[in-house]
Amino acid sequence: MAKNTGNKRVATKHVRDGIKSQYPKGNCCEVCDTDQDLEYHHYHTLSILLKEYSRKNNIPIDTDEQVLAMRDQFYKDNWEAVVTDGATLCATHHKALHKVYGREPALSTAEKQKIWVVRIREKQEGMDSHPSNTEAPSNRFSQYIVRTRVDFASLIKG
Repeated sequence: MAKNTGNKRVATKHVRDGIKSQYPKGNCCEVCDTDQDLEYHHYHTLSILLKEYSRKNNIPIDTDEQVLAMRDQFYKDNWEAVVTDGATLCATHHKALHKVYGREPALSTAEKQKIWVVRIREKQEGMDSHPSNTEAPSNRFSQYIVRTRVDFASLIKG
């Protein structure tokens, strides 16, 4: 008889456990470079992806067997979000990220989470690229903006 997962976190665990070995987990935290207590952070919350996939494809995930039967196709359809679009973080920075974005960050926050990792890393390195900083911009887009800045007040006057 099919065991009822009862708890949707169990379904997520089945999916996570089946693919963990594929995570491109680095050998140090992407924020602080420590090699201790490393964890893989998914920018796309796995439990939310699974729930949406199940709903959209009308696939029940109420029993262990149902989850196990669908997970290979779920991996294929969501490989980038499930496997490659993540970051290796130490437990401290992983907890800090979740403190900002919540236990199950909305899928719409994936890009913001990536920016958070970069910003915290820059702060760790003392290279805060906040606009109030007078140092040179850290990327080409920012450099372009600085070089092409227009004095709008002078244009209005005339």
